[in-house]
Amino acid sequence: MPSDHEQDRALTYESYSELEMAATQWTPTEDLFHYTSAQAAAAMLTTGKLRLSPYPRTNDLWETEPHPPGLSGPQGEDLNATFAVWDELDRHLRLHTKVGCLTRDFVPAADITNRDAARGWSHLALWSHYGDKYGGVCLRVDQGRLIESFLRDSEQATFAFHGPVRYLNSQNGLFTGSHIDLGQVAEFGADAVALAYAEANKDLLFFRKHRDWSYESEYRLVVLNQSSDYDFIDIRDAVTGVILGNRFPSKDLRVIEAALEDYPDVEVQQLHYHQRRLSCVPFDFPPPAQPAFAQTPPARRDGSLAERLLALQNAETKAASNWQDAEALAHTPLKQLQAGISALESQLRLWPGVEVSSSPSTAGTVPEEMRARRPGVPGETIHYQRGFQCVVEHLPLHSLTFSASAAIQVLDGERLRLHALVAMEHWHEGGNDRKEVWRDQREVVASDALAAVIALLHALTTAADEARVAFDRVRGTSPEEPPGTELP
Repeated sequence: MPSDHEQDRALTYESYSELEMAATQWTPTEDLFHYTSAQAAAAMLTTGKLRLSPYPRTNDLWETEPHPPGLSGPQGEDLNATFAVWDELDRHLRLHTKVGCLTRDFVPAADITNRDAARGWSHLALWSHYGDKYGGVCLRVDQGRLIESFLRDSEQATFAFHGPVRYLNSQNGLFTGSHIDLGQVAEFGADAVALAYAEANKDLLFFRKHRDWSYESEYRLVVLNQSSDYDFIDIRDAVTGVILGNRFPSKDLRVIEAALEDYPDVEVQQLHYHQRRLSCVPFDFPPPAQPAFAQTPPARRDGSLAERLLALQNAETKAASNWQDAEALAHTPLKQLQAGISALESQLRLWPGVEVSSSPSTAGTVPEEMRARRPGVPGETIHYQRGFQCVVEHLPLHSLTFSASAAIQVLDGERLRLHALVAMEHWHEGGNDRKEVWRDQREVVASDALAAVIALLHALTTAADEARVAFDRVRGTSPEEPPGTELP
């Protein structure tokens, strides 16, 4: 169970992640996505057709119910005749309309933590509602090719429209700013007048939905003709990818594999879910065998479940109390450590051709075998640990990094262990090569901690200065490289 400190950090990270998502500019791609079941996807791929459904079969009450337009001109005293006109207009405006619904795809303009959050294939609600509860398929299509085919196949239709849907909190009636003139209905017929009205007001009529449906990020294809049946679009040249749900059943793999025989260049992936994050991973037919996991060994501690749970809770409570005491003990040397790392950061910013950042972190600074364990786990008890690091990144980014870091741990007996590290990491396509250039570790009693921190910071600063020669050599800004400093 997390301590209060860990919970605070988790909430801070959560808030930062949400702010990052809201502040990021999202750019639409040229891909559209369509969620469906395995059987429907196989039929679509086999026939090469995307079905457009009658408008009243959509899921928004704004569209399934009639929305009669305003009427102008002499209506007479026969109200039944007026209602008959409305019914006729609705038949041509709504009942003869077919729609195809796809999902838009967005990528972030900046490098953020969750770059896939707005991808067209990563909508949990759409997988649940239309993707057979994660056991279905999401088809990826090229928007340009799809629209080209849509307009070509719709040549016999009276009208064909396409575009993104706009989502509204409310719509007080369907105000279009224009009315249907009863005199024109009598002169040209309700069918012709209704279609002219639809063309003039297509955005308001067909591309507005309630904000409750905004998670769909819908891109819509709309056809108006004299049929009330389904319409179909040829998508054989538009399909570029097939994504299987993470719960896609193995019994349906053969039907998808067979349907894809005529699509040799289509990319097949599968949705992967881990730690509340979605990603897509390559998929090959047949799928690899699932690994067999060993059975969880029994608990080392004796006792019933209730007794072991109580022991765990007591260990967590004791550890939380010790953490507070240790945090107070480390307060002054930790402030000195933070100030020293901040001063070192200022020096590192003077290096040419780099970008420097800093953050609270103990990762890497403290060796794996010395890191704090969860309460109650056998081994050395670490009551508190915290550290800071500076990262110098050679420009262009993600090519070569230099890091200087330091950390404090509080042990039993009011003893403090200090760590410091200088490391370099070379980024390349084959993987990242990391080399520890210098490391220092010291244990002191609490009364000597402040002096020890000052000495450690001095050693860290000296080591960073000396390691700069190797860093500059690797990035091509130093003429000579001392022996033994090259990266692996």
